[in-house]
Amino acid sequence: MQATQVRNPRRGGSRWLAAVVALVAAAATLTSAASGAAAAADDVTITGHGWGHGRGMGQYGALGYALQGASYADIVRHYYGGTTLASDAGNPEITVELSALTGKDTILTGPGLWVNGESTGTGAVLVRADGVGGLNLYTAASCAGPAWTLWKNLGSGLTVGSSADTTQQSQQTRVCEATGSRGYRGVFRVVLAGGVQYTWNQVTAEDYLRGVVPREMPSSWSTQGAGKGIEALKAQAVAARGYALSGSKSSSGAITCDTTACQVYGGSATWSADGSQVTSLEAASSDTAVAATRSQVMRTSGGAIARTEFSSSTGGYTAGGVFPAVVDDGDAIGGNANHNWSTTLSRASVTSALGVGAIASIQVTGRNGLGADGGRVTQVTVTNMAGTVSTFTGNAFRSRLGLKSDWFSVTVTAPVDYCSGSGGAGYWMAASDGGVFAFCGAGYYGSAGGLRLTSPVVAMASTASGQGYWLVASDGGVFSYGDAAFFGSTGAIKLNKPIVDILPTATGNGYWLIATDGGVFAFGDAAFRGSTGAIRLNKPIVTSQRTPSGNGYWLIASDGGVFAFGDAGFFGSTGAIRLNQPIVAAVAPAVGGYGLVASDGGYFAFPPAQFYGSTGAIKLNKPIVTASLTRSGAGYWMFASDGGVFAFGDAPFLGSLGALKLNAPIVDAAAPSR
Repeated sequence: MQATQVRNPRRGGSRWLAAVVALVAAAATLTSAASGAAAAADDVTITGHGWGHGRGMGQYGALGYALQGASYADIVRHYYGGTTLASDAGNPEITVELSALTGKDTILTGPGLWVNGESTGTGAVLVRADGVGGLNLYTAASCAGPAWTLWKNLGSGLTVGSSADTTQQSQQTRVCEATGSRGYRGVFRVVLAGGVQYTWNQVTAEDYLRGVVPREMPSSWSTQGAGKGIEALKAQAVAARGYALSGSKSSSGAITCDTTACQVYGGSATWSADGSQVTSLEAASSDTAVAATRSQVMRTSGGAIARTEFSSSTGGYTAGGVFPAVVDDGDAIGGNANHNWSTTLSRASVTSALGVGAIASIQVTGRNGLGADGGRVTQVTVTNMAGTVSTFTGNAFRSRLGLKSDWFSVTVTAPVDYCSGSGGAGYWMAASDGGVFAFCGAGYYGSAGGLRLTSPVVAMASTASGQGYWLVASDGGVFSYGDAAFFGSTGAIKLNKPIVDILPTATGNGYWLIATDGGVFAFGDAAFRGSTGAIRLNKPIVTSQRTPSGNGYWLIASDGGVFAFGDAGFFGSTGAIRLNQPIVAAVAPAVGGYGLVASDGGYFAFPPAQFYGSTGAIKLNKPIVTASLTRSGAGYWMFASDGGVFAFGDAPFLGSLGALKLNAPIVDAAAPSR
């Protein structure tokens, strides 16, 4: 039960919308090829109290009370209300699952080894499941073997012990580990349960506590306050004894385990591989505390041994539960860095951990009413930029973010406002799982992020009004959102090559789907102007653009080859140039010409289209995958697969996803056409 910081599981945000506010900060408008965008995230500051669940005894509080002169009996009575200190638990044997060996072979070494009471006459034994419900036991001279000899098949369970005096550490049976060995008091049980091999240490409760107490509470505390600190160790011994003896059998069949999921137990000592260095895991002061409280536990009013939980620091008030919540003045002892604590996280990391989309606000909306700030958090309400509200319990919020306790307050700094003064500009980004992220003037109208797609999304496009968009998958499946109408798809057609782009008509009442072989499929009012479907291409088609009139279009290959159809003029290509990186996107301003964009952010302008900058000289975290023009055509954005955004010319930086952990990469982007 040692207090440990909870690891926060990461949940990506690509299927959740991110809107309006950037998660990575600003870039100045870029005017040269070497210019770049600086990034910084706004913060979420969390202040709190305590470390651990806060139920039952607080370890720092126990020390604080001990130094004030309280006895261990006073301490446990304070924390475990409704129970009585009793001295009648005896010294029963308990079984401890050695978690590191679960599902694995067990190798044991030591003098006088016996198995099920029969001497093996060897220095080491190996126990391995035979695959048919039994255990094979092999023998050898040492942990390293080198040659293991099958000794016996011993059914689904066996006991290994030693005829030596195991009260002496040097005579104990040891588990062989990668860097040495680890000694334990008692004997070992190896069992098969549910087809899994488990290894237990079967040991008396008092010997077990000699390995637990110094792992759960520093033995050095005994010297504090001119020796008063020993009372805290005694209280720990009582709590640990009761916690172990009140346990019930797990799936392995053992009563308890050796990790923080139960109580930390490391055995008696460790040996180096050559046996020259022995490190005791027990301590004289902890042994004294165990001996002084021998057989003592807290019993409930019904006579049962109480499950005496404990944690590192309560923060000044216990959490309640099985035992009444009480003030814990002892927790304020000097040296307890967790009585009050603070941490600062980026808004992006919080967004990712909670999985709710770009965060607008976080509010604590429920507390237990016990202690400073209103006490431990029972409910947190999180609102994202789309107005969607999500609620979490205090403990769930703590676990997601890896906080020390569920007693906290949250301050969200004002986000950087990239939207004010942007003139209503905005853009969307689409991920391959169909997730859509909307920024500033680009409204969110829906996504395919929650659908089970048969093929990944590869492209998106805005409607003429800017009040909707289409997503297209590589099989030509089309998804319409907002005022985007569905005009047809190739989802039911067996394609020669996958779809790579969707190109709306000027009216917005139709679109073309473009395949990597240059095949063109026209829907709605989209007129077929030609294709490269029958041409043997040097490189595949990767993107397309239509002319301002809508009466023509260009198909662009990854080597920068340009194919013009309808009223689309040919202004040049990079087909004969040796590129550093392939072409991935193109833009076509109303003034004419076009620009080709490479995956390193290199930009090739073919007049009248202008050059406003590139990332060609910048080391990118992820490649550029697409680009989009501003309304004026006097600037453009480039978008990377991690959602990084680079703004050039009159394109304002409106936010990015560069600091988020996405479920799927960004594959395309679009700006509202209005």
